[in-house]
Amino acid sequence: MAFRYEEKQNYGMKVGIIGASAAGLYTAILVAKRHPDYRVVVLEKNDKAGKKLLATGNGHCNLFNLSFSGNAFNHPEFVNTLLNKYSVSDLLATFRELGISTIEKDGLLYPLSFSAAAHVRYLVTLAESLGVQFRYGERVVGINGPQVTTDKNVYSFDKLVYAFGGKSQANLGSDGSMFLLLSKKGYHLVEQEPSLCPLKSPEVPKSLFGIRHKCELWLTKENMTLYHEIGEVLFKKDGLSGIAIMNASSRYEKGASVRIDLFPELSEKELYENLCRSYRANQREFLAAVLERPLEEFILQKSNISCKTAIKESDISKICSVLKSLQFRISGKYGFESSQVTRGGIDLREVGENLESKLEPNVFFTGECLDIDGLCGGYNLGWALLSSKVVAGAL
Repeated sequence: MAFRYEEKQNYGMKVGIIGASAAGLYTAILVAKRHPDYRVVVLEKNDKAGKKLLATGNGHCNLFNLSFSGNAFNHPEFVNTLLNKYSVSDLLATFRELGISTIEKDGLLYPLSFSAAAHVRYLVTLAESLGVQFRYGERVVGINGPQVTTDKNVYSFDKLVYAFGGKSQANLGSDGSMFLLLSKKGYHLVEQEPSLCPLKSPEVPKSLFGIRHKCELWLTKENMTLYHEIGEVLFKKDGLSGIAIMNASSRYEKGASVRIDLFPELSEKELYENLCRSYRANQREFLAAVLERPLEEFILQKSNISCKTAIKESDISKICSVLKSLQFRISGKYGFESSQVTRGGIDLREVGENLESKLEPNVFFTGECLDIDGLCGGYNLGWALLSSKVVAGAL
């Protein structure tokens, strides 16, 4: 059954958007505002829009990072080239133009509602007020340039925008199924893998599960630093998590290991002096001044000190050495179900400067389906906005 456009018939260009993701919603709104005479239709296989967006920022929706730049992404030069078209100031102005009120917390931008659910509701209703049509529960099964076949209808568009997600969090609808169709069309794909996810390590005991600690960490391989950050680390039953680790996962390579300084605010000499003071005041439980019990026992084990015997003051230097340089061998990354974004996707060589396909005219890509992934902290939603601005400006 062919799709028939509803309401007014004297419309201009017909624009289809595959995916009601953050990028899909931004693109739909920007195109509809820029071209009120266009017919904009969003095809979404889920039963509602922005399903993955609802989970961002722990439900608070971290929209943007005020330090937004290409350096936070796997392809910095590509992102910076687009920032030459639309600067950070332009992107911030877009929020104001769309009536999105924001609040800043430590350089991170959130909707003033501090609610991802409220923000998604705002975007969807804004899009609808501009005449955007949403077609929910329709899975794309065939593509031919701007013509799209779903399991329910056939659509003939003048312009088509791909705004589907990667493979991360399939339970939220991001299952990567569109990549197979595009591969069959001749698009080159960079192999997809989880990013912003925990790292597995056989050297993390179950006893540390749930403990959080501010650390300085280095992801290294063969004496080369792949990633470095000061941030929170969360110990899991079989690995490491927390924002710092999830960021490190975006730079992970097979054979890498993690080194952690549990007290980056103190030099090793300062830490030694602190522990000596605690030892002299409370020899029996001096480590309780700085460590939770499970972590204390683990550190003693790594220091080759028995928990069953009295600790000597001369042992403190060994303990400090471990606290300042705790090593974990990494055996791999957690899977897509535990990742926030997907690394890989449509090869950037397949698109031009306006993110238009080089293989098919009038076909564009935006958001996570491209081989662009950024660090935690509003960078990936910032990329969704930036890429949407570029595409909307080209339509």
